[in-house]
Amino acid sequence: MPGELRKVLMLVPCDVFPPVDGNSMNIYNIMKYVPETSRLSVLLSRVFSQGGEIDLFHQNLGITYCPESYFDRYKYKSFLFNPYYYRAAHQLMSRTRADVIQCQVLFTCLVGYFLKRSFGKPLVLVQENVEYLKYKRFGSSAASTYLLRRLEEFGCRVADKIVAVSEDDKRFMKEIYGIPDEKIDVIHHCADRELFRYDEEARGTIRELHNLSPDEIVLTFVGKLDTIPNARAVRYIAERIYPDILAQCPRTTFFIIGQNHEKLLDFKRERMVLTGFVSTRKDVHPNMADYLSASDIVLIPLDSGSGTRLKILEAAACSRAIVSSEIGAEGLEFVDGEEILLTKDVDSEFIQSVLRVIADPALRKSLGERARQ
Repeated sequence: MPGELRKVLMLVPCDVFPPVDGNSMNIYNIMKYVPETSRLSVLLSRVFSQGGEIDLFHQNLGITYCPESYFDRYKYKSFLFNPYYYRAAHQLMSRTRADVIQCQVLFTCLVGYFLKRSFGKPLVLVQENVEYLKYKRFGSSAASTYLLRRLEEFGCRVADKIVAVSEDDKRFMKEIYGIPDEKIDVIHHCADRELFRYDEEARGTIRELHNLSPDEIVLTFVGKLDTIPNARAVRYIAERIYPDILAQCPRTTFFIIGQNHEKLLDFKRERMVLTGFVSTRKDVHPNMADYLSASDIVLIPLDSGSGTRLKILEAAACSRAIVSSEIGAEGLEFVDGEEILLTKDVDSEFIQSVLRVIADPALRKSLGERARQ
């Protein structure tokens, strides 16, 4: 009927107040920009919660939390069997009578399928990563990757529609699971250009906060630091990148930005700042855009993972020069040598690329400006 709202139930396996990584930021923005033609009901969990207050209010947005329980300690895996989440999802579906069930992240797909069978509504699976491929690249056990592959194949087959975040991920799902092309739509990540822009005043504020002079070089890595790819990246920075950079450019400081850094304190070095969690909210300062403005080069020394890196888009929006491994920039359409510098591995070539950008202010400026464009 004309004027009738399209009702969507979104199953989310974490908290997003505040968002702490690319996945939660994407979910947060979906909730923030609910169209007037839709009614979005969201079931959140306290898994990975920072204990923030709800800061999104919209007449077409409803937010419900699953009760906390013993099962939360199993993190994402808990959503495969947590009876409290199943019950909360069924109750919310019964109350809202949603037209569409949307699963954010693979691990909610069994709950989504349970609702699909119970209420006869279509199921959309949003794939932030190709999870099997991600864990295979981690070097996870054969048993773990086998089970994950079977789960992901099931989720892709029972979903009526799949959303991928890159053409690469769409191709992987077609090749690995035989999913037809027309079943997968690609919706690319993007950064909030109002928030993420270079700010000279913020640059000065952050540098003053950390006692850094205007001419010191700041190299920055951003990530949720309890994930395997990001923890590895910090190790590579400390053991491979930091020594060579400091040997040639002693007035260089490294910012490592992200929560849950406590287990990485062994990698702390003299000219390395582990900031902890930094907010992406516009009304909070210092925020992520402030720290990126204070940075000269953003490093993406990843050797595993899948999906796309929102951290690259945010750095590009702030006109920062970016040096990344190829896998770190997978799924993004930046031009190597013009908008970003890419290397196959986190090796001597990566380090030489960083040194090249440090030594050439004009190249730093050009890479950053073209990346934002």
